[in-house]
Amino acid sequence: MAHEAENEAKQLDSVTDRHQEMDFDENKAKEAMSALSSAADGKAGESDSSNTVVKVSKEDVAVIVNELEVTEDEAKAALRAAAAEVGEGKSPVAAALRRLVVS
Repeated sequence: MAHEAENEAKQLDSVTDRHQEMDFDENKAKEAMSALSSAADGKAGESDSSNTVVKVSKEDVAVIVNELEVTEDEAKAALRAAAAEVGEGKSPVAAALRRLVVS
């Protein structure tokens, strides 16, 4: 019985030893968080500059909703994203359909 208790104590010590070996470098963590924060701020600035109004045709939305059985909001979002990809003057329906099928 005492031998079992010793084995259990050794096992418990080995588990806690591994946990205590992990070092936490606060400076590295702060640097990583600031890098993530600055990267997120940079992306937010990019999205603000490209925030243009994209008109979406009701017919295009209806085609995507009927073909892929998605909500109107999903179809509109895909059409807006596809319109930014294909450029002005081109129909974004094919690109939006591709985007929704692939995702």
